Amino acid sequence: MKSAPQFHSNQFRLTEEDTYAKAEDFQKLFAREMTDLFRLSLLLTADAEKAERCLILAMRDCMANGSVAKGWVFVWARRTVVRNAIRLVLESENTIPSDICSEARPDFHLRPGEYRIEELKDSLAILELPDLDRLVFVTCVLERYSILDCALLLRRSPKEVDSARARAINQIVSAEERNRCEPATTSPTSPHGAWSNEIGDLDGSCGSLLD
Repeated sequence: MKSAPQFHSNQFRLTEEDTYAKAEDFQKLFAREMTDLFRLSLLLTADAEKAERCLILAMRDCMANGSVAKGWVFVWARRTVVRNAIRLVLESENTIPSDICSEARPDFHLRPGEYRIEELKDSLAILELPDLDRLVFVTCVLERYSILDCALLLRRSPKEVDSARARAINQIVSAEERNRCEPATTSPTSPHGAWSNEIGDLDGSCGSLLD
């Protein structure tokens, strides 16, 4: 009777080099996804200087982390951008409220037939939102974090986060409705500057990130 083939355990054991991302993996990711990550940072901070600082901090944090699986580098990079943006915008926060793990209300939805989320993600009205509402909208709606996860990051109660999300969506939808009704004579302006213009200048303003 023919014996079964023998396999050595080390044939199936992944080395640390194969399993975990290294600094150069994150460096390549940030170079490749720089525009998209800067866009996310700018939507969160609504400030070009803070967005650039956030991106630098996020890249340093990622490169210093040796326990991220290679398949998760993109997700981890975006999460690190979100966390640093929240820290920069809300620098002084109280402790996590006692009801942080209480059950959140049902998800808030757009008015039926009005807008899809994809049609709102490039709205300049996002930059005009109050800090909390903007952070909640980008984190919960665009990045699809749960209300509880967002509440933990922002150190707010789920109820506060859900209310901020509702306010943000209503304000952005209202702004988009007004824009549709007004003649497009001039391009909209913002005290923070259009984020699309900031991204257009990315090579010049953030060119030192990977030096």
